Amino acid sequence: MFITRETMIRKLADKSGYYQRDIRALLHCLDEVVLDCFNDVTADEEISVQVVKGIKVGCKVVEARDRVDPRTQEPIVVPETIKPFAKFSQDFRLAIQEQYDEKKDG
Repeated sequence: MFITRETMIRKLADKSGYYQRDIRALLHCLDEVVLDCFNDVTADEEISVQVVKGIKVGCKVVEARDRVDPRTQEPIVVPETIKPFAKFSQDFRLAIQEQYDEKKDG
């Protein structure tokens, strides 16, 4: 199952009582704020943003490194890159598992 952004906007509007256009604008701003935060990442410190309770997204700089090209076996230098990641808290994982177990048993 894939839940689209528009479906999420409708569900949030139904649950909160806010207008869909307001939630859409808020989520657009959230995108911009997270990207702005990620833009501040440095080589010595990763950035982590708590998007919702129990879920953090972030990024870190992976420094340039020496590798071997698997096709030609020649040494190459992989340039510095940004690596995004997501982390889920233990409480969030347990809550997901509990809901799953209840659904399965019920």
